[in-house]
Amino acid sequence: MKTRILFVEDERWGVDPYFEELKKNGFECVLAKNGDEAIKKLKNQKFDLLSLDIMFPPGKILGQETMPVRAGMKLLEMIRQGKIENCNPNIKVIILTAVINYEIEKEIKKLGTSAYLKKPAEFTEVIETFYKLKNELEKVS
Repeated sequence: MKTRILFVEDERWGVDPYFEELKKNGFECVLAKNGDEAIKKLKNQKFDLLSLDIMFPPGKILGQETMPVRAGMKLLEMIRQGKIENCNPNIKVIILTAVINYEIEKEIKKLGTSAYLKKPAEFTEVIETFYKLKNELEKVS
């Protein structure tokens, strides 16, 4: 059975190389380019892992008051609070972002993340993080 990852990333080129490598090794990768797409996919599909950028267009559901630089944090808050129907509030989350903001980083880590990787992260570090989490999931099931 494939490990399913939802990547929330508004710049597809930033995750395409990971998709290629992960697909060759038993992962299914799905992309959401904004908050609305992410919430819709989380409601309607089952994912094992979430790769979350911090800054992306929030969309209507996260609300116009949500600044793009806080969209990832707002989405993770909704997930952890169980506000997204059919989404596991304890889903393993990998932050993969270029945003350098200590306060946001501190706040998002409090919400529970399995890894916090800053772009440009080493390709092998990112891939190894996904493999590690896949192995953890397999031990639990």
